[in-house]
Amino acid sequence: MKIKILYLFMILGIVSACSDDFMDTSNPNQISDGSFWSSKSDAEYALAGCYDVLQSKPMYGGGVYNSGIRDHDCLSDNSYNVWEWMGLEPIADGTTDPTHWFLQGFWESAYKGIARCNNVIANVPTIESMSEDEINTILGEAKFLRALYYFNLANGFGEVPLILEPQTVETASIAKSTVREIYDAMIVDLTFAADKLGAADFGHADQGAALSLLAKVYLYDGKFTEAAATAKQVMDLGTYSLFSDYNTLFTPTNEVNSEVVFSVRFESGLADNNGEAFSGTWAKVPQTHHQPMPNFVNDFYCIDGLPIDQSPLYNANDKKLNRDPRLDVSVIFPGEVWIEGGSPLAKKKVKTGYAMHKYIRNTTEYLSDGPQDFYVIRYADVLLMRAEALIESNQISQEIYDLINEVRARVNMPRIEDVEGAGLSQAELRNILRHERRVEFGLEGTRYYDLKRWGTLEEATVRANADNIVNHFMAFEGDKTLYWPLPQVEVDNNKLLDQNPNW
Repeated sequence: MKIKILYLFMILGIVSACSDDFMDTSNPNQISDGSFWSSKSDAEYALAGCYDVLQSKPMYGGGVYNSGIRDHDCLSDNSYNVWEWMGLEPIADGTTDPTHWFLQGFWESAYKGIARCNNVIANVPTIESMSEDEINTILGEAKFLRALYYFNLANGFGEVPLILEPQTVETASIAKSTVREIYDAMIVDLTFAADKLGAADFGHADQGAALSLLAKVYLYDGKFTEAAATAKQVMDLGTYSLFSDYNTLFTPTNEVNSEVVFSVRFESGLADNNGEAFSGTWAKVPQTHHQPMPNFVNDFYCIDGLPIDQSPLYNANDKKLNRDPRLDVSVIFPGEVWIEGGSPLAKKKVKTGYAMHKYIRNTTEYLSDGPQDFYVIRYADVLLMRAEALIESNQISQEIYDLINEVRARVNMPRIEDVEGAGLSQAELRNILRHERRVEFGLEGTRYYDLKRWGTLEEATVRANADNIVNHFMAFEGDKTLYWPLPQVEVDNNKLLDQNPNW
């Protein structure tokens, strides 16, 4: 059974971490800090609250009326968010402003999660009935989650307040920290988590999840030697392997498998509406607000491993024929019946010419309360992170070929040596790796952040604009494009918080 992540509203008051005692008497009808932090079950309840925020719509819950992290691909050359009011298109075209609700929602969700983690980290060590190992396990999970929330914040906004302790009224205002300071804090948290965590129930962060996120942090931070070594630690655990069938990987039926390093778990049909909305559809119509771009579709090779402009297998009259199988998993073409009992996708429904298939639920009814888990880290990412780190640190060896080939083999795509050849340069392997990341993780919310860390977002805007999608234009304005404006309400309410430059 899935882990039921619960969080009672009364606990929000319990873990508010306000240190001032406003009354000397205790209200028997209200749980206080003093009476709550007294048992292991209290610690587990509070930890569930830290996980709970991951399910929020601006984080991983998403939906057809909310832009979750999966939808951040719309900030790249992979896809287009047709509904401008959702907030991603104004960021992409450079017209957003600090008052947009998307920015506020993302910020609030991340800091709500951080606040809950801080309360767990501060209070769980005071529970005398827990053993040292039990305390360290709870702390390890909380620090993993805190690092994940800060990872998302730093990637979107850049410099943000670094809050590592429960806040009081007196400490409510805090200035931004540098990205360097935020990354250093994430590394400390994840190093602790990797050291203290072992195996865990599916859905909880374990040692493999902590090491994998640490490898990703190192990779984003340009610490390639450390990233390569940390990814290797994950591989050496022997816990993970690629799921054999990419075609059914992104379904509730197969969401518990050896490839999933860490996922946000969802359950449908619960009284508290604990399900997700990112996989939702309308009756007989797939999602059409988030649409794959032509240049993304064209980047999937043919089954001979060659690009469509080089392969004799490419058929312009049947563009999905003889293509990398990951294209079929990711994209629905006009005229295609995407589900039994559904209708063919009408071309007039999609401005880009395509609809999204990956993570779309297998039903013809629109429901916001879906059961699909969201994969935050897959083992395929670990393999490609190590390959990239080896390439960028110029440790060129057969292992790089083997790592990428392992990901390709899962979908029966040919080996690098059989198409591109052996003895390739660092630049050639870099291009192969970056292509592999695009087609493997397309429409999972990673492309935009890959482009930013590679310094190729400007190139991506050129590709996207060359698709000539009506009313869609991606702007690149240097540093202004790389980081979002801070929510204006946060700047107004925090006397020490300065708006991001250029905004």
